[in-house]
Amino acid sequence: MIDNRPHYNKVLSELKDSLLDLASMVDKAMHISAYILKVHDYHQAEKLILADQKINARRYELEEEALAILSTQQPVMTKDLRLVAAVLHIAGELERMGDYAKGLARISESMATLPPTEIMIKMDRMLQICREMLNRSLDAFIQNDVKLAAEIAQRDDEVDELYNQVYRDLLSLMMTVPGSVDLATPLMWAVHNIERMGDRITNICERIIFVETGRMQDTSPHSHAD
Repeated sequence: MIDNRPHYNKVLSELKDSLLDLASMVDKAMHISAYILKVHDYHQAEKLILADQKINARRYELEEEALAILSTQQPVMTKDLRLVAAVLHIAGELERMGDYAKGLARISESMATLPPTEIMIKMDRMLQICREMLNRSLDAFIQNDVKLAAEIAQRDDEVDELYNQVYRDLLSLMMTVPGSVDLATPLMWAVHNIERMGDRITNICERIIFVETGRMQDTSPHSHAD
């Protein structure tokens, strides 16, 4: 009987590499969106909006790879099935994060003036934490590290706390500074997008835990992105 396991392991490894490639594209989009929010670079905003199409296309390619494994390799090990299912789910989470980054670019284009420095610092910190969470979650995925995945998910509390601070700051701005509504409203959408990125990464961590344990574990008492 021919042992096809080496070939099968290679196919699964290539699937993981494809997921990491998609995650790298999303991380780059997050990095550029942070820059755009700070400097209102409309040229970069347009480039990021167009780049989102590549993220979408890469997600669909990845889904085709995963479905091809299910149809041609017919994985019999339960953990292998969980891995392929998790990759499909994580790809969707990453694609939505790309949408949020694109949304930040569109919001930046609509902003006529710069926001107060303190608010911008907090939003930039939110994006920085989300990027750290994403990259560490990929480490957990590669290393099959359940403990690390759970620890990363807890950092979403930091994102949520900053979100609450920015939201309060924006409400205060609108109530105390005449004519600030036009600036504060798009910023509320922007900070909402960033907060959702943290939720998506939490979902990714839960899928990593699922692959290793076979259990869907709610890592946060807060509700996640749909």
